[in-house]
Amino acid sequence: MKARLTSEESRKLWQDYQSGDMYALANIMQSYYSDLFHWGLRLHGEREFIKDCIQDMFVQLWKAQDSANSVENVRSYLLVMLKTRILRELSKKHVTHQSILTDEYSFSVEFAADLRLIEEEHEIYQIRKLEGVLNHLSDRQKELIYLRFYQSLSFEQIAEVMYLSRQSVYNLLQKSLGSLRKHYDIQSR
Repeated sequence: MKARLTSEESRKLWQDYQSGDMYALANIMQSYYSDLFHWGLRLHGEREFIKDCIQDMFVQLWKAQDSANSVENVRSYLLVMLKTRILRELSKKHVTHQSILTDEYSFSVEFAADLRLIEEEHEIYQIRKLEGVLNHLSDRQKELIYLRFYQSLSFEQIAEVMYLSRQSVYNLLQKSLGSLRKHYDIQSR
């Protein structure tokens, strides 16, 4: 498994890509593929469809390298680009996913923890309890929690990915954390 790139490293690779370095784009793809794939699966559950969207996205990037803009956060940019690609492809298939742009679309959360590596049953219980608590959140709230705590995106980046204002992100996070606390306390009784 490749180590996650720092912001500085990813910006440097992006600049190299803009200069025509095919290997820089390949490095970007290799470094972010896993994040993109897991993000895509949460938006639409068909694995092959998501793989195709990611591949098409990087082909598009390669073709547009001469006109590519500078990017402050490569991972955030790629997440937005993939979400847009998925929505576009779904609309081409005449799948009615207008709700994806509203608060009423499906977003799933699963922990990728390899349970064979967890030795204590208490940890397994805590993970299952947290998954149960997360299921009480709306899909939009789950998406926010995923982006903030799993992808470690800033509030500005989350606002961009979710098509919200920064204040809306703050408000939704507060509401989400309050709901998590409430349901966690209920399950603890």
